[in-house]
Amino acid sequence: MGYIANMRMMALISLAFAAYVFLRGVYPLAWKWPFKVLAVIVLLGVACIFPVLRSMGGDLSFAPDLPGWFLLTYSGLYMLMLSFAGLLFAACVVYDLLLLFIPRFRKRERSQRRHLRTRLSGVSFAVAVLICGIGMYEALCPPRIREVKLQLPVDKPFRIALLSDLHVDFAKDASTVRGWVRQTMQLRPDLIAITGDFVDGSVRQRGNALKPLAELRAPFGVYAVPGNHEYYSGYGEWAPFLRSLGLRLLENEHVTLSELGVVLAGVTDPAARGFGFEHPNVVKATSGASTGLPVILLAHQPQLARDAERCGVALQLSGHTHGGMILPLCPLVARFNAGYVFGLYRSGNMQVYVNPGTSLWTMMPLRLGVPSEITLLQIEPTAQ
Repeated sequence: MGYIANMRMMALISLAFAAYVFLRGVYPLAWKWPFKVLAVIVLLGVACIFPVLRSMGGDLSFAPDLPGWFLLTYSGLYMLMLSFAGLLFAACVVYDLLLLFIPRFRKRERSQRRHLRTRLSGVSFAVAVLICGIGMYEALCPPRIREVKLQLPVDKPFRIALLSDLHVDFAKDASTVRGWVRQTMQLRPDLIAITGDFVDGSVRQRGNALKPLAELRAPFGVYAVPGNHEYYSGYGEWAPFLRSLGLRLLENEHVTLSELGVVLAGVTDPAARGFGFEHPNVVKATSGASTGLPVILLAHQPQLARDAERCGVALQLSGHTHGGMILPLCPLVARFNAGYVFGLYRSGNMQVYVNPGTSLWTMMPLRLGVPSEITLLQIEPTAQ
């Protein structure tokens, strides 16, 4: 399956990061070998987080039934290792540049250079701890409310509440979901949209935690599309369960909301291909839509924007990227998501809004400069 292949790739990448941390950050230290061996064991244990959790949780290795504090600590250590590796690389570049361009530095005694290198490693680790501490705190905070004004060729204004990437798992219970519902209902939206990744785990594991979603109400309905994690978690069970909560799932289809003067369409996720479900089809989702009405498309992954633009979609609403989680990572995340990370974009005559996630994926519990959000989209008539 695609998920298993991705986890194997991530495990190999993680081992490479662990090897780098040891070779450039631990091995040069004047530690006795027993401590270095212990460091190797710890690094291997952290780097192998995905295989270890798969051994505990089976194919649903991202959602094992283990205490939340344990998983958050484990995943927090994993993020610390990655952060330390990145900062250590930057410190080593600085050290190498000093050797290359400053003759006086090259003439220093080897012990002095080694001492500086040790200090750079120590500073890198301290900064990594600080970043991860702040990032985990920000990631665990309730989502902010962000108001965004958009113009569409409609007759009257209306409001859409947009949620995405809830990732309900071992660390989030019904009270957490009820809090998001309460925040959403306080906005008094005309329409509520959820763009996928509701859950990590089976209906048996997480069904009760998602039940507060049944309390979502809006005059023109509550609509949703599946994300890749619904397919990883068993979409055959989740689809009817989500419908039982009053959510209208749009699977390559559309509805005409005449009173709002728009067509609302939705597509499945590219992950559907690997699980025997219908792959996303924007053409099918918009086929037969009322001409003259702007089309709003719900698509979990923003990379479908090219297809949407070709089909004449006016506005695409997406998630999936988690906003890059950390601001410096945004350019990298953009490369894997057709240039989209978070916020409002224009693609030709189409607008794309990417929600950075209402919650977090607990396997990577870090946000820095990219807070989670519930978006209130204020749709206004296009100025004449």
